[in-house]
This record gives sequence, C-alpha cells and structure tokens, in this order.
Amino acid sequence: MNNAEQIAEENERRIVRFTNIDKESFTHSYRGISITVQAGENYVARFPEADHLATHLARKILARDKKARGAKDDPKAPILWTEEEIAELKTKIMQPIGSESPKTMTQEDLRKKDQELLKEKYEPKPPVKEVTKADIIRDLKTRGIEADVSKSKEELLQQLMEAEAQSE
Repeated sequence: MNNAEQIAEENERRIVRFTNIDKESFTHSYRGISITVQAGENYVARFPEADHLATHLARKILARDKKARGAKDDPKAPILWTEEEIAELKTKIMQPIGSESPKTMTQEDLRKKDQELLKEKYEPKPPVKEVTKADIIRDLKTRGIEADVSKSKEELLQQLMEAEAQSE
C-alpha cells in the first residue's frame, strides 16, 4: 500500500462531528448523495465526507460575507476566500469525536464473502412449492380433522392454521 492509500485509509477511520455554523441550511453532494444539514445542526460523518462538506460550507459563508461588503460587482475585488480563511472556518465546523479500528480481513475472508455474494446473486433459487387445496385437505385428514371440500382453499388453510395453533 502506498503512502497516499495509507493516508486515505487513516482518514476513512476518523469520525468527526460536522456542525452547520451558518445561519441557513446547507445542502451539498458527496459521492453523488445530496446531504442537507440545517442551521446549527450536527452531522456525524467520516472525515473525508465531513471535510468535503466543511470546505464548501466555509466557501459559501466567506463568499456571501465578502459579496455583502461589495466585492461582488467590483472586477478588481479580491478573491472571495483564501485557503487560510477556509482552514480557519473548518476548525469551527468539524470536531473530531472518534476513530474506528482498521477493518482487516484476510484474503480468505474476502474471498468467502465474495463467493457468498456471487452465490446469492447468480445461483438459481429453489422453486417455491405451491400449496394446493388437495395438500391442505390431505394435511387436515392426517390430523384426524374432517375437511369440507366445498370450502375454499383459503378457508381450509385457516382451519389448518387453527388446528396447528391448538396442538401447540
């Protein structure tokens, strides 16, 4: 595993509390999933997700504040945010709350899990046997119960279920 992969894996294990410090709700997507956090609310997430959201929330807050001070229409106005300003806001938005131990699975465990998933997905399921009215009548007779053949399958099934409940 290279250094970048190791850092990414360590970041995935870090758990943080994301707090929307803005005065309005915040919605942004992470890996194609839209996430909304109301103003003042908390959201517990893994570090990469919270870091991504925090960056965009910080940019939103900084841009709105600078635009309110007139930077919006001035082509010579300074940029709406700096990396230092974003980093400072992110410390207010994210608080570390925990870490999970690495999920280590042996190659054999990974293979077994994969085989189970493949089996479940691709092996044919045994057909479910349809219970017929004749099956229900036969079952009632084996229990010594007289079956009225003029009753519907559902009525006979109800009678069989009542008989089973009484025998327990």
